[in-house]
Amino acid sequence: MGNKDDDSRRRPATRFAFDRRLRTMGRRRFVSTLLGAGFGSMAGLLTPEDVEAAGRNEVPLVYAHGENFEPRTMTVPADWFADLRSAFDAQRRFDVRSTPGVVGSAVIPGEFGGRNAALTVDVTGSEAGGAVPERVGDVAVEVNRVESTRSDETRSDRASSIAGRWIPGGIECANREASGTLAPAMYDGETPFFATSNHVYGGDEERFKGEPFFVFGNRGPRKIGEVRRGYQLDDFVRIDPVNGFRPLSVIHGESPSPVVGQFTREGLAELKARGSKLEKIASRTGHSSGKLQAIDGMTCAYGKVCKRGQLKWGSQSDFTDGDSGSVNYHPDPENPDSGLLIGGFNNARTWWPGEDYIWGTSAYRIVSEYGFTFSPPTADAR
Repeated sequence: MGNKDDDSRRRPATRFAFDRRLRTMGRRRFVSTLLGAGFGSMAGLLTPEDVEAAGRNEVPLVYAHGENFEPRTMTVPADWFADLRSAFDAQRRFDVRSTPGVVGSAVIPGEFGGRNAALTVDVTGSEAGGAVPERVGDVAVEVNRVESTRSDETRSDRASSIAGRWIPGGIECANREASGTLAPAMYDGETPFFATSNHVYGGDEERFKGEPFFVFGNRGPRKIGEVRRGYQLDDFVRIDPVNGFRPLSVIHGESPSPVVGQFTREGLAELKARGSKLEKIASRTGHSSGKLQAIDGMTCAYGKVCKRGQLKWGSQSDFTDGDSGSVNYHPDPENPDSGLLIGGFNNARTWWPGEDYIWGTSAYRIVSEYGFTFSPPTADAR
């Protein structure tokens, strides 16, 4: 990692003290040891073989979940992981809602061999400046000024020409009042469903229950589903397929297009550390790519409730009304030819001076809160 201004505050690297009985260590003790080392929810997913595969100054990391929710692992520098862990801890300790003028925060992961992780804090007034500390623990804090307003999606007449009853993500979808972009198939266990942004429905979770849901083909709008439930807090809506239509784990126009899973929080941090870009395909602005900026965000500036698990990436110029509900993605870093891993939904963009990104709810947040995934049970589910 990069040098610090004060060496006495350098964060200790994650260390392992496993002995030669690693392979014979009971599972409960093994997981407990990883929990003590700061691996959190990854602890129950790693194996002794994953730990042994890491070098002297490396640690294993679960970067994604694939088909059947199988964990996908890689190794990362131990000091980078310790630095990231400190930033996540700072994010938990910083209380957005009790600090006047502060409306959001997020983690900027560090770079391999470069800058350390930091906390970015959004404020809506000059009076908030003095309430924001320069550091939380040993994690630096960056302050951004934002506007506490938002815009609504508007109906457009642009249609997507899609034939057949297997419907991919990335195309235009609509209800009776507004349009958005369809996500690739989501799954409740083995049950697939359609999804897009909840705010396409005005943010109301119950009013639109049972309402028809459409996509557009050569012969006009086609009803492909009915709304089952909206999730206002995380801004997505679940739509059950009807009339023989079925969602595909595919993004229309992308190659390779199969969706094979979703990134974990730590997997997104690893992408940021490598300077990798996320991509999207949406019904208005089409294909774009951009650098990942911050993860694990919380914002209270927009809508009726505070939103957690927010992801910031790309540029506002690559997103407009009608793109909400699209997803951001990246090829599987360890198996790029196998398909795409989802980072999260794209729900909004900035429009105020000084900030420039697309933001939305991360896939890992939806997995942890609701158990819904972008992971097909088998390859045949695509």
